[in-house]
Amino acid sequence: MAASPATLTDLLAARFGHPFEPLPGSVAASIDEAALRRIAGQSSHRRWSDQPVHDALLRTLAACALSAPSKSYLQQADIIAVQDSGQRRKVEALVPKMPWMRQAPLLLVFCGNGRRFRQLFERAGQPFANEHLDGFFNPAVDASLVLMNFMQSAAAAGLVCCPISVLRDQAAALRDILALPAHVFPVAGLCAGYPAEQREPNPRLALSATLHLDRFDDQGQAQAIEDFDRRYVAARQRHAPQAAQEAPQGWSQERVQMYREAQRADWGQFVRSQGFRTE
Repeated sequence: MAASPATLTDLLAARFGHPFEPLPGSVAASIDEAALRRIAGQSSHRRWSDQPVHDALLRTLAACALSAPSKSYLQQADIIAVQDSGQRRKVEALVPKMPWMRQAPLLLVFCGNGRRFRQLFERAGQPFANEHLDGFFNPAVDASLVLMNFMQSAAAAGLVCCPISVLRDQAAALRDILALPAHVFPVAGLCAGYPAEQREPNPRLALSATLHLDRFDDQGQAQAIEDFDRRYVAARQRHAPQAAQEAPQGWSQERVQMYREAQRADWGQFVRSQGFRTE
């Protein structure tokens, strides 16, 4: 495994494939570089140690996560900690291709909750006036912010995580297992625990492809993807030397192959079955 880069700029350069200018001294003096390094070096983990996560820490991390910004202060996100062994087996059975889920000390499901907002109108005896796509989009964003906040909080506590969007492949079954009522829906699962090993961060597209100034501009996208494909193959070969003999595909080829057939084509139907309007 490659040694960890010594500085934040080294870490960013390794991640994005191009140099980063060191921060001016006046700026660097006011930042928490360790926190930025932790964020920039984030990587999904699928192997955990046997160390359990204390319930008090779970509650603390959940509270930190739910401190995320919320659209119009509506607080439309919930976290379900799946702790009962029977419940966990049911959830894990939805994704048999991910047996590593069983080893994770924590299994959480992050949900968008449009139910509570509607209940405010019921309490006030008023009709709900926002039955349209934004009424679904807002809790989805809220839940995503809470998910990211949980991951950052977990990292600060020495834990590592892996989001599990594939749970949405079985959204109706997951709804039944977790007893999700109307206007509540799963955004993603999350496995978390203490790491069994360190992982080198996966590379990212260069900022020239993803950071836009003043207006969207993707004229250089083709070249950026070609450059990233080469870096991706090199990273794969470092992580798994046998890949060098297998002529691994580039990132773009793998993604096209992965999604050459429709995935979650019934997601819109599920969302509507939960009572949301998508117009």
